[in-house]
Amino acid sequence: MSGNAIADSSWSYAPIPPVFRFSSRPNQAHKIQWRAWGKSAFDEAILLDKPIFLLLSSLWCQECHLMDETTLSEPRVIDVLNADYVSIRVDSDLRPDINQRYNQNGWPSVLLLSSEGEILWGGIYVPVTKLLYYLGYVRRYYVAHREEISWQVRLLQTQRQTRALTRLLPGTNFHTLLPEEERNLLDLPAAAAKVLRELYDPEQGGFAIHSYLKFPHPDALELLLLLNGSDDIERVRYSLTQMRDGGLWDTEEGGFFRYSTAGDWSMPQTEKMLDENAAMLRLVLLTAQTTGDQQWTELAQQLIAYIDTNLWQPATGAFSGSQCADEEYYEPGLYSRASRIAPQVDQTIYAGWNARMISAYLLAAQVLHEPALQTRALQALDYLCLHMIHRDGSIFHYALSGEAFLPGQLADQVWTIQALLDAYALDHTKSHLETAIALMHFAFQELQDSQNALFYDYPEDPQAIGRQVLREQPLSENALIAWCLLRMSAYSHRKSLHDTALRVLSSCQDKYYRSGIQGALYACIVARANELL
Repeated sequence: MSGNAIADSSWSYAPIPPVFRFSSRPNQAHKIQWRAWGKSAFDEAILLDKPIFLLLSSLWCQECHLMDETTLSEPRVIDVLNADYVSIRVDSDLRPDINQRYNQNGWPSVLLLSSEGEILWGGIYVPVTKLLYYLGYVRRYYVAHREEISWQVRLLQTQRQTRALTRLLPGTNFHTLLPEEERNLLDLPAAAAKVLRELYDPEQGGFAIHSYLKFPHPDALELLLLLNGSDDIERVRYSLTQMRDGGLWDTEEGGFFRYSTAGDWSMPQTEKMLDENAAMLRLVLLTAQTTGDQQWTELAQQLIAYIDTNLWQPATGAFSGSQCADEEYYEPGLYSRASRIAPQVDQTIYAGWNARMISAYLLAAQVLHEPALQTRALQALDYLCLHMIHRDGSIFHYALSGEAFLPGQLADQVWTIQALLDAYALDHTKSHLETAIALMHFAFQELQDSQNALFYDYPEDPQAIGRQVLREQPLSENALIAWCLLRMSAYSHRKSLHDTALRVLSSCQDKYYRSGIQGALYACIVARANELL
């Protein structure tokens, strides 16, 4: 790595510019008077005494494009929004902090808010007639019950503040209410695997969580691999086979689609995400390593070929964020792809997603014995360190058109630390470890809760609006930061880092028992941590 451990960046925490990304197909959604998320938009809503129309969309989301082309191009909708609402448009990839608090379990998320940012109504992809009804109903209710709404908002905010204060006061440790065997970190991975076996789909592979959606859940499958039982390894192998052959894998161009709306993987949602393909690449590589089966080595090579061809930016030296969904392009048939332009690639560089792919490429270099993959991973890591890390030790969430924005998000911090430690484990370059330490220092200074040792998802912000006021302590990122602390402790022989890591893992248990299959990464990290305890 060239340069200092922390780049002497020329930028400061610049205001986040409005970025409105519409469907590339003909639409009239731009005629809506969109505002960027921020204090000025909410001040305008208060001044005009209007509710807020909030749209959460993503560039890769086909239904978001369809919403632009249909509902948001309807003249009646445009007129009502411009007359009666303050309209805010948020790209959920660029603003994960807002998406985390307002997403309605899908995209596009459509919400009507009070001027204080509280949800009055919400839904996913709303057709014209339904949206016109709710726009009219909520606006009339808002005018007639403004004082009542304001009172309810103040009450809700007070309750939230009280809950936050209560958490800071001494009290009974909830762990004491759990059976001894559940409180023991050593036993947790085996108990988690038992639950996963009950959720496992023996016919189609994967896990039967939803009645009509099928996600690959690579972290859950990795946990089964870690336990190294022959039956569990077979479950992973069979699941990957079904995903590959059933429809989740693009057999023509490579890459994994995000999920399927059919239990047999045959109806994929066709967006391809950088972070999720990084997780799948890791799983395929670990399966190849565990089984010695050449078919998984070949699948990993094919996945890397897709990433190199479609998501790698040679001129920049980093990875693009996603490739858009396009059901017509991916339809089976001789002419479906030949007659259409390939789906758009979002060339935004997301720090955390790049870091995940960097770690996957470093693993691939070892498993596949291809040094060129390590070179490419280190090139992307150089980009993050030279262009996306501020001198204070925070990393920016994304870079667009040569500028970086939104610093200090926990997910970006911890995945980048992980990538730096992975690189250090291979080449022992001192600056990799120094940069990881600097990023961790920022997390301790600006993100850690001194009461329970857990880390918040972003720094405290006096300008926070609505549901941004109360920060969260996400399970996966806290588990990962504990793992990074254990690794740092091993490298530096600092027992204090080891002790802090164990405290974080212990404090995460309450969240884990409420998380369902989404807690699989935590269970994986506990399984690895047990080797160091």
